[in-house]
Amino acid sequence: MNAPGHGERGQSLVEFTIVIPIFLAMLFGIFDLGRVVWANNSLAQAAREGARYAIVRGGSALTPCPVGPPGPDAVIPSPSSSCPYPSPSKQGIRETALQHAVAGGTGTTVTVCYGEDCAGDVDAAVNTRGTPITVRVTSTITLITGSFLGIGNFNAEGSATMLVNH
Repeated sequence: MNAPGHGERGQSLVEFTIVIPIFLAMLFGIFDLGRVVWANNSLAQAAREGARYAIVRGGSALTPCPVGPPGPDAVIPSPSSSCPYPSPSKQGIRETALQHAVAGGTGTTVTVCYGEDCAGDVDAAVNTRGTPITVRVTSTITLITGSFLGIGNFNAEGSATMLVNH
């Protein structure tokens, strides 16, 4: 004859082995969801910071270090420590956006486009006051739970469009 409670302990062990994988999958799924939301927020903030960097460094004669495509009256300085990437370079905008993409994941890319309805790094306008600039930051987030379920990665993106103000 079995001791009292012996069958109940075995039942608890079976229930635990059934419930624990489901619980852990849900827990890691919540972590993945949080990471994706954080990455999207981080990339949107990075795009806003890159766009802001660009709009205050427009291509007018009053700007000491213009970035992006030069305006018609822009004075382009030589590269220096205070102005490492003058017009027509957009590298300063890209570096500013990348510095703010703290939760970006892997393969973070930044595209900068001047003008209406533009895509990629192709410029449809010059860098003058009132010109729209679009900064798009994209990245790949590797999911923990997704790797078990065959999903793998999530592509996150943030973008911002602002008007050149200087």
